[in-house]
Amino acid sequence: MKIPLDHLCVRSGVLCPRCESLVRSGIVTELDVEVMRLLLKAEGMPDFRFLRDSEYVRSANLGSVLVVQISMPPNAVDSRALLKLSRHLEGQLNVRVRVVDARNSSAKDLVRNVIQPARVLGVNTLWLPDGSMEYVVRIPRSDIKHLPAPQEDVEHLLSQMVGVNVRIRVVES
Repeated sequence: MKIPLDHLCVRSGVLCPRCESLVRSGIVTELDVEVMRLLLKAEGMPDFRFLRDSEYVRSANLGSVLVVQISMPPNAVDSRALLKLSRHLEGQLNVRVRVVDARNSSAKDLVRNVIQPARVLGVNTLWLPDGSMEYVVRIPRSDIKHLPAPQEDVEHLLSQMVGVNVRIRVVES
């Protein structure tokens, strides 16, 4: 698995000066280090060999759910393997985990994976007068209670993951 830190540092728990500076600067968090350690252990298991060709992107704690973003090679794994990996990490971390494929998913798929079981009615691209764009995610009012965290936190996380500002609009269904 390709990770932003040295494999030896993550496995041993003792960070070299380069890795320590990445953690101190905030580029990599302590949560990232813990998740990377668990993923490096898991890649040796027969069920998770697909992790060897994958790249760790980031982890974000979203209230009651931990979202782990991994870039996987095209057609390398199906959704059942990601679900199995999520369950494995849940057992290790004692928190609900969602593993999301960062490379092979569109913005709509990424949003759907993060905010489930809330339904996504649509993801619209909004072009602003200054030439920038943002996504507007429409969800039904009845599903607002199914979001994994407060609406502002979910918007912030999705904006970081997609790289573009994301707003959630609640609509009557």
